[in-house]
Amino acid sequence: MGRETADWVIVVDDDIINLKTAGYFLSEAGIRVTALQSGKALIEYIGKGERPDLLLLDILMPETDGFETLKLVRQYEQDKGIREIPVVFLTADENKEMETRGFSLGAIDFIRKPFEPRVFLKRIQNILSNSRLINTLSEEAVIDKLTGLLNKIKVNSELEKACKECQGVLLILDLDSFKLVNDIYGHEVGDKILIRFAELLKKSFRANDIVGRIGGDEFVAFLKDVNDGEDVKRIIARLNEQLVESAQSILTGDIRIPLGVSAGAVMSEEDSDYYELFNKADKSLYFVKQNGKHECEIYHESKDIDDALMGDRRTDLRSLSLILDERNVDNNALWLGSEAFGNVYRYMVRYLERYNETAYKVLISLEPASEDMPQEEFMEINDKLGELLRSALRNSDMMMQSSPGQFFLLLPTVTEGNLANVLDRLKSEWEKTEGHEKVKISYEAESVSLENEK
Repeated sequence: MGRETADWVIVVDDDIINLKTAGYFLSEAGIRVTALQSGKALIEYIGKGERPDLLLLDILMPETDGFETLKLVRQYEQDKGIREIPVVFLTADENKEMETRGFSLGAIDFIRKPFEPRVFLKRIQNILSNSRLINTLSEEAVIDKLTGLLNKIKVNSELEKACKECQGVLLILDLDSFKLVNDIYGHEVGDKILIRFAELLKKSFRANDIVGRIGGDEFVAFLKDVNDGEDVKRIIARLNEQLVESAQSILTGDIRIPLGVSAGAVMSEEDSDYYELFNKADKSLYFVKQNGKHECEIYHESKDIDDALMGDRRTDLRSLSLILDERNVDNNALWLGSEAFGNVYRYMVRYLERYNETAYKVLISLEPASEDMPQEEFMEINDKLGELLRSALRNSDMMMQSSPGQFFLLLPTVTEGNLANVLDRLKSEWEKTEGHEKVKISYEAESVSLENEK
């Protein structure tokens, strides 16, 4: 499959003959060319948001030479938080010190003048090809392939920084009754719904907001400098309307599935902890799931959501059914938030006691093997462990992340005799995981009984 647009190269040289020569060779090869005659002109040009695939910079130019121009370009990119444009210097000088200085500033190559057409063109084409490959690999590492949003690892990293640096609102969004779409219409249609919902999120939020997919039908967003809860609720109401309209279009007719969006939100001040905020937003999301769905609940410290969620023991069975219907969409362990887990856990303990079944609860803990391990790297390994546990355990097992680096498991029908086998199998699978040697892992296990849980 060919590229949708031609490669784009900006050539900067004060010599008009060099500009015309380079422009001719590149244009003949189907490469888009922009010619500029000074470093100042380049800075003004990219300051308008223009982002070429490659810069060809002459070194010896009046006023601002190529080295100073590159410094200004890199400073602009750093200030804006955008990727660096690859730079190749053009020079007739054979001075090795000049080359050394250029590479130290971040240039990727030098091309000698006057140009030898075939060599010049081949080197440019190779650089562009390598640059495309690097950009593709970089994108795949941070982008969710299905929706085009940030993936779980990247969005968590971005949200950690955002919650520290600015105020706003953190949102967790979950599609209501999405499992029924997959069950009735198939996963291909389900994927179309997810793709369309991601498009709606991009249109609903601003360019500087952060949006990502963190699970099958679960998304997270951070709206910077937003402090009006009513505005947030209006956004979710509009998303519900747009999602239903989109689903009707995709499914070509009326739909009987109560498809919609539930959201939990929490207001964030500067220097906030992302994971604490996430837990609060998750409580609000669960509250919406328990009380009608298709809405947004804003978390308030003064509003006792915990009591509203957990106070009525008679709702346990209803809550369990709701959670299983909404979230257990595959054949893996049921991974729940802490509040949802607590509700189901109490029900399961009573069930085990009534029917004389056995079960074990297990706490798995991670800690860095070295003190200087970056938090982002630790959380990436943490996520790998979570996904491994989810896929390796049975669909009758339950799990939650109790804190960064800790997972709590409930393993029904596991006895003292086979618990060791379960843990050995998990340990064996973990030791096959890339990066496992960078952390220490420990296990604590205890049998479950109603007496102990009172």
